[in-house]
Amino acid sequence: MKPSTTADQHEVRVNDREQLIYLLTEAAEIEHGLMCSYLYAGWSLKQSTVESVTPAQFEAIDRWRKEIRSVAMEEMAHLASVNNLLMSIGSPPHFRRQNFPVPAGYHPASLVVRLAPLGRDTLAHFVYLERPEGMEMAQASGFESPADYQRRPHATRLTPTAEDYDTVGHLYRGIQQGFETLAERLGESTLFVGSPEAQLGPDIMDLPGLVTVTDLRSAMQAIEVIIEQGEGGRRDSEESHYARFVAMAAEYDAFLRDAPSFVPHRPIVPDPVMFAPIGDAPGCQVSAPGSARVLDLANATYGLMLRLLASGTGTPQSTAARRMEIDGAVSLMHVVHALSVLLTTLPAGSEPLLCAGMNFHLPRSGLALPQREAGRALLAERANEIALALDALAVSVPGLDAKLAGALRDLAASLVMPAAAG
Repeated sequence: MKPSTTADQHEVRVNDREQLIYLLTEAAEIEHGLMCSYLYAGWSLKQSTVESVTPAQFEAIDRWRKEIRSVAMEEMAHLASVNNLLMSIGSPPHFRRQNFPVPAGYHPASLVVRLAPLGRDTLAHFVYLERPEGMEMAQASGFESPADYQRRPHATRLTPTAEDYDTVGHLYRGIQQGFETLAERLGESTLFVGSPEAQLGPDIMDLPGLVTVTDLRSAMQAIEVIIEQGEGGRRDSEESHYARFVAMAAEYDAFLRDAPSFVPHRPIVPDPVMFAPIGDAPGCQVSAPGSARVLDLANATYGLMLRLLASGTGTPQSTAARRMEIDGAVSLMHVVHALSVLLTTLPAGSEPLLCAGMNFHLPRSGLALPQREAGRALLAERANEIALALDALAVSVPGLDAKLAGALRDLAASLVMPAAAG
């Protein structure tokens, strides 16, 4: 590995507010995608020593699980901060992203976002994704871009377009420069036209490093937190995502030297999908009937969780009403977690040795429900639908905790209470 020169890197340019919104939207999708990738890898890890690992190996695996969960939570905080940046300049928040597997061209060729169990190559890929800006590193085996392409915008066009960047930190440096350029050109009062009350702050959601953005100083602070926590930060830190994944990789290698057959993860499929791939499209369909229904439940719950996040963000309303929606989303995260871990014990298809996994499938429709009263009625209706499906499936799927339906029913009840309309 050797650092690249500044000349090697394409400069990310921002000429107007629309291009800045475009880049922030892509940043939100990247943070969301990385969070999903890390969660998937964490859920793949073995849960006890009966799964062919020694006590020492399992102690490390359990630490890795906690580390990955912590990194994923910081990715969620980054997603929230990027949405605060979007809302600060008048844009709505963005919780959508491309469904997995992400097609070539959607992100730069250097940025491959996939769902895979935590094998050594997956860990190498995480190191690559979080590498400091300017560091050259080969893509991990199995995570190479399927095509070599460039995404270069036309400087004279008004339509915002995709841009190339070598690392996630490179993208954020371009976004920083965009904020600085537009603040100087337009003035801060003209650039930062969004309502701070619409943003996610510590009073609404407790996430590490979350910053409310109201001016250039707070915008720079929010971006610096993201970069230095691990998305290619220039300063190496033991707490950065990059350093934490490097430490995991070193420990993984030590286990492999002592026991070449060491495997810390369950035999789950990479790139799971709900439907059979068309033609040569990547993906492994989860087709075993019980597993497919659990995956359906997990995705439906995940979709409802995102609707709650989107509904509790972007529109000024009472703190109590927003907290109710955001707290409801947090409660569903625990349901998604339980269903996703269960999937790693269930067969993916006819091959009994391969297990299923969560694929975070998103509906085509928009996530936010701007009609407040009608929106909460729809959210409550959906929560009850998922609870009923969970009740029915718990009878036939061993390990599916019927008590999970209680969280959904509690959520539905809270959404239709008079206080929810505040």
